Amino acid sequence: MSGSSKFVFKLPALRVLENEHHLLRHLMAEWHEIVLNFDHDKYNEEEARVALMTLKKKMIAFIEPLKTHTDKEEEYVFKALAKYVGDEQGPVRATQDEHQEIDAYVGHFLHHIRGDISEFRLQDMKDIVSDAGEAFEVITFHMVKEESIIFPMVEDILEEKEKYDLLEKLYSPII
Repeated sequence: MSGSSKFVFKLPALRVLENEHHLLRHLMAEWHEIVLNFDHDKYNEEEARVALMTLKKKMIAFIEPLKTHTDKEEEYVFKALAKYVGDEQGPVRATQDEHQEIDAYVGHFLHHIRGDISEFRLQDMKDIVSDAGEAFEVITFHMVKEESIIFPMVEDILEEKEKYDLLEKLYSPII
C-alpha cells in the first residue's frame, strides 16, 4: 500500500490498524527527512548536531505510538492468528521478529545519542543516524507485509465472532 490515506480493508478491526499505519507513516515522514539529509550530506558539523537533536526528539515522540501499536498487534492480532497458523515459524513469527528488529534499531540509535554530543564528528553522527534509517526501512517493509499478508489472513481465517472481538480489543488510541 502506498502512503495514501485510503482504506483497503472493510473489516473494522483492520481499519483501526490501517489508520494507525497512516499515523505512523506520517510521524515517520517527519523524522525520515532528517535521515535523508544526513545521507545526502546536507549538513555541516554544527547543523548536523542540531539536526541530530531534532531527530532524537522526533524519534522519542514516535516510540510511544509505535510501541502501543505493535503491542496491540502482538497481544490481539498475532495471538488470534497463531491459533490457526501457529507462531513458531511463518508470517506471525516473522512479523514478531520484525518488531524486535525495529526496537533494536531505535534503541541502538537512542543509546548512542544519550548524553553530550558536542564532541561528535560529522561521520560519527552519520553512523548513528544510519540506525534511524534502518528502522525506517524495516518499519516501512513491515507495514507493507502486514497489509499484504497478515491483514488478509485475519479477514480469511478468523471467525466472525473473533473479528468482532478483535475490533473491541483494538479500538483504542495509540497517541
